[in-house]
Amino acid sequence: MGRKSYNEGDIFLIPMHDGRFAVCQIVCALRGRFKKAFSFGVMSIQRDETLSLEDREFLVYSYMQRKSRVIFTSPAFLRDGTWRIIGNLPLTPAKKELQVFQCAGSLYDGDEFIRMIPPAEYSLYITLGAAGFELVQNYLLEMGKNQ
Repeated sequence: MGRKSYNEGDIFLIPMHDGRFAVCQIVCALRGRFKKAFSFGVMSIQRDETLSLEDREFLVYSYMQRKSRVIFTSPAFLRDGTWRIIGNLPLTPAKKELQVFQCAGSLYDGDEFIRMIPPAEYSLYITLGAAGFELVQNYLLEMGKNQ
C-alpha cells in the first residue's frame, strides 16, 4: 500500500474513539516548509460512514480561549490510509479564507509567504499549531457533543 496523495477540498473520514465518524475537509494541503502538517475543518459528526457529499459549514471548537474552525495536524494518517479520502468538494470562498494563517510572526496563504506581522496582530489570524492525534480526538468529541 503506497503513500496516498491528498489535496485541498478532499473529504475524508476520521474514526472517533466513541465509534462515530468525523466528516472532514482539507483546507490546506501544505507542501514545502510545512509538509509535516495540513489543516482541515469538520463538516459533520455521524454514527456511520454513509454520507452525501454536500458542502457544510465547519463545526467550531475551543482552542485555548478562542473558537476555531480549523485543525492543523500531521498528514501521516492521510498518507497511510487510516483516514480514508472519499471525495472532493471545491472550497467555498469563506473556506478559502481559512487558508491564511500565521506562524512565528510570518503570515501565509497556504504555502505562500505574505508578510511579517507584529505580535499585536498574531491573535487576528489562525495560528499554525499542530495537534497530536489524541488532541484531534478531543476536539472532535467536543464538536460532537451537540451533534
